[in-house]
Amino acid sequence: MTLLYVGLGIFLIAVDQQQLNLNLSNEVRYVLGGILILYGAARFIRVYQLNKKSRRNRNEE
Repeated sequence: MTLLYVGLGIFLIAVDQQQLNLNLSNEVRYVLGGILILYGAARFIRVYQLNKKSRRNRNEE
């Protein structure tokens, strides 16, 4: 899911306005794309930290 959010954010920023055919201004597309990229990155960091903690707990047992 994290890759999906980041990919969608990059897609919104990179695609041409006429190809997308949405009634969004460039500013709104950039802000929404940036939010999606940041949200995907935050989810990745959270999952990575939980996975790292889980591995550490299994090694201690």
